[in-house]
Amino acid sequence: MYFTKMALNRYLLHFSYIGTPFMGAQRQVTGRMPRPDDPSTVQGQLEMALKRLNPTNDPVVYLSSRTDSGVHALNSTCHVDLYRSNELEYEPKTITICLNRYFDKNEVPIRVIKTYWVPPDFHCRHTAISRTYLYRIAIAKTGVTEHATILNLLPIEEYQRCLFFYCDSFNIDEMKEAAKVFEGLHDFRTFMGRGSHDPDKITRRVVTRVDVCDGRALTYSSFSWPRFASGSAENYQFYDIYVQATGFLYRQVRRMVASLIAVGQGKKTRRELKLMLEVPSHRSWDERIKTVPAYGLYLCEVEYSDRHRSAFREGLQGGQ
Repeated sequence: MYFTKMALNRYLLHFSYIGTPFMGAQRQVTGRMPRPDDPSTVQGQLEMALKRLNPTNDPVVYLSSRTDSGVHALNSTCHVDLYRSNELEYEPKTITICLNRYFDKNEVPIRVIKTYWVPPDFHCRHTAISRTYLYRIAIAKTGVTEHATILNLLPIEEYQRCLFFYCDSFNIDEMKEAAKVFEGLHDFRTFMGRGSHDPDKITRRVVTRVDVCDGRALTYSSFSWPRFASGSAENYQFYDIYVQATGFLYRQVRRMVASLIAVGQGKKTRRELKLMLEVPSHRSWDERIKTVPAYGLYLCEVEYSDRHRSAFREGLQGGQ
């Protein structure tokens, strides 16, 4: 009997996407091999694109981060095993080009940034040492009588990319101070979305960074921000909120941001935020605080140790 020789290689993909049209990152459609296509999720689209390489196995993508529906990614990662007959290998650059051609042709808002060969025991989620998220907000500076007009003049490039709101008095210094309450080892059960009810779930997390920085509009074009209109970029103050940790609970970042905004608005105090951490429970969550929408959230980076990164190989032609 003749057996075709096959070579197995594991690949790490860095990729970005606009999350608005997807039902989340993780596959929703289940089924046995060959798995049915799932075009409504990021994982499903990646697997559909990988089939274009004609591997001898059914590609199964493993995500490093399972973002919610509507959340974007500037630089996420996943890994996949690909078999190819006759012991041939896929060049990382070939994978990048092939997948991006597929996404472009099918108008799918996913782009592969870079592809690497990685060792067969590498796991993109289990070996990640940190994840960094960004939440973008913009506060209208005008008076109460004008805020409705201002919010109606938002430029199209900011649509579902940033949370715009009006506040008569916003204390950004108080917000920045409150952000530091979240840093360190805490039980974040209070800030976990109600989608997770497992009483045995470990909800302690080490948050290494929460920074509130001055932000900016995506563009300052005189066409999208006309000078003759009241909705110019100067009428908004943009802020970027960065949160870094090894991992996060369901909707944790969005609830943390919502709490910080409540502090800036004077609806909550730093002491109350600290109490919510010290008494970790769904009952400690203030229902008057509305979880911020997913469209302002971006996964910025999934970081790996120097030891793991030293094993990444770009291939003869380079990874890009």
